[in-house]
Amino acid sequence: MRIPLALVLLLRSAAVFAQVNPDPARFEKDIAAFEAEDRASPPPAGSTLFVGSSSVRYWDVAKAFPNMSTIRRGFGGSHVSDNVYYADRIIVPYRPKLIVFYAGDADVAANKTADQIVADYRALIALVHARLPQTPMVIVGTKPSPAHWKQIETIRRANMLVREIAAADPLLRYADAERALLGPDGRPRPELYAENGLNLNDDGYKVWTGALKPVIDAPWPKKR
Repeated sequence: MRIPLALVLLLRSAAVFAQVNPDPARFEKDIAAFEAEDRASPPPAGSTLFVGSSSVRYWDVAKAFPNMSTIRRGFGGSHVSDNVYYADRIIVPYRPKLIVFYAGDADVAANKTADQIVADYRALIALVHARLPQTPMVIVGTKPSPAHWKQIETIRRANMLVREIAAADPLLRYADAERALLGPDGRPRPELYAENGLNLNDDGYKVWTGALKPVIDAPWPKKR
């Protein structure tokens, strides 16, 4: 079902009203750089778009998914709301076959509540459904990390709510790497993270990819 643009705008406005989001203009240079790259070398149509924050930016998706045509559009430190704001420039124009989205680290670092974060996820989902009807999307749950361990309950609640949204939407899937990134003590495995305790290192990305790949690679039901 196509969601009216007015509803999309209403959802976006409600999300912004519910919280104070940082000014997305701080990423204008990053977005302009993506657009310049697209003009110089237009990505192939029907690719899989990996988009979101620094975890996407540093993820070698071409190597992780060698049999898939990929586009990587991660910009470090971005909130879910920033991706909503720039969706018409870094998501919609590619007309992707599949969208893989990851963000949330910066949101919890800004002490947003789980409900505030999920409001922006809802806005993003509504926008994608309206602009790209029938385009499936995988939402990757926010990862646990040493840097944000104090916010783990917020992370888990937000992930739970997003999982519930995905379960009720045939165009959404939720992918989770939390268990793979935790050790026997139930805490993040430090050997998988960079020195900042937030980003994954090479070993971390191997584990991350191994946990997420089955969901991303799984075929979607044929469109009717």
